[in-house]
Formats: sequence, C-alpha cells, structure tokens
Amino acid sequence: MSRRVLSTVVVFILLSALMIFTTGVIAQKNIVGMSLNQEISTIDPSKTTDWTESMVIVNLYDSLVTPNPDGTMAPLIAEDWDYTEDGLNYTFDIKKGIKFHDGSELTAEDVKFSFDRMLELKQGYSWLWLDVLNEVKVTDDYTVEITLNRPYSPFVSTLPWLAILNKEQVMANEVEGDMGQDWLLDHDAGSGAYKFKSWERGNQIVFEKFDDYFQGWRDNSIDEVRARVIYSDSTVLSEMKTGDLTIADHYRALETYDRLDNLEGVKIQKAQSGEIFYLKINTQKPPVDNIHVRKALSWAFDYETFNTKIEPGTEQSRGPVPKIIAGHNPDVFQYEKNLDKAKEELAKSGFEPGELTITYCYVEGFEMERKLGLMYQADLAEVGINLELQPETWGRITDLASNVESTPHITAVFSAANYPDPDNYLYTAYHSSASGTWMSMEWLQNEEIDKMIMEARRTLEKEKRNEIYYEIQDKIVNLAPDIFIYSLLKRYGMQEHLKGFEFVPVMSFEYDFHKLYFEE
Repeated sequence: MSRRVLSTVVVFILLSALMIFTTGVIAQKNIVGMSLNQEISTIDPSKTTDWTESMVIVNLYDSLVTPNPDGTMAPLIAEDWDYTEDGLNYTFDIKKGIKFHDGSELTAEDVKFSFDRMLELKQGYSWLWLDVLNEVKVTDDYTVEITLNRPYSPFVSTLPWLAILNKEQVMANEVEGDMGQDWLLDHDAGSGAYKFKSWERGNQIVFEKFDDYFQGWRDNSIDEVRARVIYSDSTVLSEMKTGDLTIADHYRALETYDRLDNLEGVKIQKAQSGEIFYLKINTQKPPVDNIHVRKALSWAFDYETFNTKIEPGTEQSRGPVPKIIAGHNPDVFQYEKNLDKAKEELAKSGFEPGELTITYCYVEGFEMERKLGLMYQADLAEVGINLELQPETWGRITDLASNVESTPHITAVFSAANYPDPDNYLYTAYHSSASGTWMSMEWLQNEEIDKMIMEARRTLEKEKRNEIYYEIQDKIVNLAPDIFIYSLLKRYGMQEHLKGFEFVPVMSFEYDFHKLYFEE
C-alpha cells in the first residue's frame, strides 16, 4: 500500500471517528441524568408505593386520567368519562390507536385486566379501590363501565395510580399463576412515553423514548433518562457542576440547594407541595395513649425555630390537610411552642415530671430529622419528659409500623399527595382500617372519625363534603395524634437548559419527562 493510500485511509478513519464522536455528543444532549435519594424496590405498577418507584411508573405507563398542575384531572387514555347521579356507575371511553411498547393496541380489556390484577395482588395502590370497587365491565373494545359498591367521591382523582398493563404480554409471561410478577421484575408492559431499558438494582435505572407514543413528541425532547441512586450530597453537587447530572432530586439538604444555586448554568425550582412532614404519635401505646401527654408534646415543639433555622423557608402546617388542597380547613387550631401549657397538660396526665421516657424514631442518616430530635429533646427536658432518639432505616420503620406494639411512640414521616383530595390525608392516616402502614402510625382507632370519613366519601356535593372535612380536621387536631410540622417546600436543582418543568400536587407526577425538553 502506498503512503498516499495509507494516508487517505488514516484520514478516512479519523474523519469517521470524528463523525461518530460528534454524533455521540449530539445524542448525549437528549439524555437526562437524575439523582435519587433512595433505592427502587420494584417497577411492577401493581406493587409500587414510594416516590422513586412512582416516578418510574409515571413514565413507563399510562392511566385513564392524569393530574393537572391545579390538581384537577385531565384525560389521558380515556378521551371522556361520565357517571350516574348516585355516584355508583362510571363509563370511560378509551382513545383508539394507542400502542403498547410491543406495538399492540391498548383496549378496554387491558383496563379491566389492570384493575383485576391490582385487586388480586392486593399490593401497591390497591387500597384505593379494594373496598369500593364492585365490577369492571368491558362493553366494547373502547368502552369500560365501572360499578362501585358505594359512592366514592374521590374516585376519579385516584385513577392516575391505575397503570394500564398489556394483558396479552403479561399473561404470556405468567409462571404458575403469578400474573407476570416475576417477568415484570425486569420488563415493562406499558404504553407510556418511555420504555424500560436497563436496571442495575441499588444503582441506576434507565428508560428510553418510545417513538410511537400516542401523544407525539416535541422538538428537543428527552431521549433517555438515567436515574441513579446517590446518597452523598457532595456527589450530587460535583456532578451537577460537571453536567453529568441534569436534575438534583427534591430530598437534599437546604445547604446543598444553596450551593447548587450558585453554580453556573444551574437553577433551583421551588414549589409549595401537598407533602406534610409529621411527627406521628402512636395513640394506642402508653404513655402517649394519654391525650394530655400528646397535647404536652404538641405544646413543647418549637415550630418557629424549626421552620426558620433548621428548615428555613418552610411554613408551619395547619392541621392534617395542606393548604394547597381544596377542603383544607384554614381555621383549624394550630399549636405553638408554649412550655407552660406543656407543663399544664403533663400535670393533667397524672404523670410526674421526669417519670416519662418517650422514643422518637427517625430515618437514619437524615440530618434534618436528627437535628429536630436534638432540639425537641432539649425542650422536652424542660417540661420533664425524657426523649430518646431512635434512628432506623426506612425499611425498618415500615416494618415497625405493621403492628401497634412495635410502632414507636413518635415517628418522623413525610406523607405526599397520592391523589389531590382531603381523603388522601384523612383516610390513609386516621381511618381504623388503614392502621398497620407507615402512613397510619397513629393507630387512632376512633369510631366517630371513621364514620365521618366514610360520610365524606359518600358525599358527592363539594360544599357538603368540605363541611364534613372541616369538622374532621377540627376533631383530629383536638385529639393530637400528630405534631404537624410543615408542608414541604420542594426544591429541585436543574440545569438551566432543561425546560418544561411544572409542579403537580400528586406524588412524582412532576417528573413526567415527556413534558420536558432541552433549550436549543
């Protein structure tokens, strides 16, 4: 081979490599890297519950309806719906031509299957419908009729959590009657904007754009999402600085967001959320089964210092329903720090100062919750109550919540809006049937509250429902089963070239990557 020919070959190879490199760079601009503060346990939509799992499901699957930024419901795979005056029968018309990721068409039969599978497995969000759903009937390929056994006023608001699965694909991968559970450990059967690509458990999950998504795609849309578990805030900071991360999730230390805000090319998005931070009190466990002890605990907490020093920029929560949710009672009683009143309540309880020792359980490694415990410990010592700090992993806390004896006296818990309705906060925390989960560590077991919650569920007229909700909130605050700390002001670190972000008051729906795009 002559030198001239060899030179030409070398130049060609170099140009080809440059083209590949350039193409790779162009492709990379449509990849979003996102941090997660906790691991993902499952991507089976009939089993998911927490924010990281839900974030994946929001992108891999579609539901009948989807929440708007104002909390109302918009059509998604259902183009329209109607219901009878008694609130017992709902009819949903399904859009034609929606494709699953395997190319098959989504029909009414898939909607019925998804309901049936959810209720059969009795996991995930099945609790939303287990005691109210009577029958799901397919009347034709694109029409579903749903019958409830009693009126359930927030029903449509719960439907974003019914991810529609491809029945044929799931059942083709069924093993020994497991309804595809084993297969769905590493696959998806959805029609969502993104499809599953890979998952390295404990580290990273990747999903990629579904080109045939029925809602179509705008220019500069996101081609691929890489969501990675990163516990260290310093790692988040360094990777946001280099651009390896596009989004820093909303569960980082406040100092981290301040530092992110000072990085060139990074912005901080803020949104007042429907997520409340509580100290949940086990009302069935001595000595906090005594209402005067609980009230003493409520009067002893330093809300102002916490919300200005430990979590600056947050606002004290007024009762169990956040103010951004329609049905919040703006006049419900609100505690403040008053150690004299705390001592008065302790005296009414029959216990002497120094006699009580109460455990405060919080997530191990969560610095904010540890600081809270130390502050609270010092104030309670002045009242004459000993507070012991009990750090646990989140998985251990959910296990402890399963029975009343193991549930700690006090547990720090964040609870987000699964659906934008007061029922989300009242039923899941205070109805007796909800006890035994981390959402209901109060173990309230109050028959009057139970009846009122069920009455509100049966009441379809909005003003009448709100009257009931106002009264429930008054009664709950009077029973002092929780210390209501604040409604979370969510912060998100984002590269400035990422556009289209909108906060939605339903857990994880703000991470709908189909809405996001890169600025040219």
